[in-house]
Amino acid sequence: MDIAIGAFLGLAIGGLCRWLDIPSPAPPTPVGALLVVAMTVGYLVAGQLA
Repeated sequence: MDIAIGAFLGLAIGGLCRWLDIPSPAPPTPVGALLVVAMTVGYLVAGQLA
């Protein structure tokens, strides 16, 4: 359930940033986006191990 809420909030924030022409809080390069994905996956894995 937490993953679904996180995904929904991420999509909602990204959509609102695009709709309101606010700079997105995410990096604009593929490497930066992969860094965000890697940090998210690491956070989820650490949560499962703890």
